[in-house]
Amino acid sequence: MIPIDFRNATFRDIQSRLSGLRASVYEALLDRGPCTTRQLSQVDGLDLLTIRPRITELVQLGLVECLETRGHEGIYSALTHAQAEAVFLRAHQAAQDPQLAFAL
Repeated sequence: MIPIDFRNATFRDIQSRLSGLRASVYEALLDRGPCTTRQLSQVDGLDLLTIRPRITELVQLGLVECLETRGHEGIYSALTHAQAEAVFLRAHQAAQDPQLAFAL
């Protein structure tokens, strides 16, 4: 999301986008813990090409973060709703006050 999206959205708007395959991948990552998309695919039984775009969407929504990269793969971790809301609120404040964006 870009700053104006944060300014205009609420955390409930973000949560409402968590449905279908996106919700399934989020829950699987939350249960599994930090892992690559390939590892999540093997454990969850979903096709890798289904999981990767969902992870990208979840990162953009602020519900998943990339902890590190190993070679060409990222290690992803799901944030709890409380953690994601805290990140959202910090970004929302930064969008309201451009001076705060430099502090983040």
